[in-house]
Order: sequence, then C-alpha cells, then structure tokens
Amino acid sequence: MATKTETDASQWEYTTFAPKGETCPACMKPIGSLDRVRRGETERTSGVPIVVYRHADKCPK
Repeated sequence: MATKTETDASQWEYTTFAPKGETCPACMKPIGSLDRVRRGETERTSGVPIVVYRHADKCPK
C-alpha cells in the first residue's frame, strides 16, 4: 500500500517550472520552458509515485 508523505506546503500551493520534455496530463500538450506549472504526484500500486506537471493557469488551446 502506498503511503503519503507529509510536507509543509500543499502540492498545489505554489508554481514552478517543469523540466524539459514534460507534457501536461490535462491537455496532453507539451509544457514550454517558461510556462508556470503546478507539480504533483500520482501514486502507483507498486513503486514510487510519479511526478506530474500541469499548467498553472488554463491549458493552452
């Protein structure tokens, strides 16, 4: 069973920049190098959680 790590900040509390080559799972579009994103994690049934980056504002059309 996966466990949740406690942190001082909520995963959606601040914005950051994604590493090169990341894709937003909400809109399936590439994230630009200067696009503000929110960092989160998705848990898996086995192994460590996967880090995901989503556009901080509305996804581009």
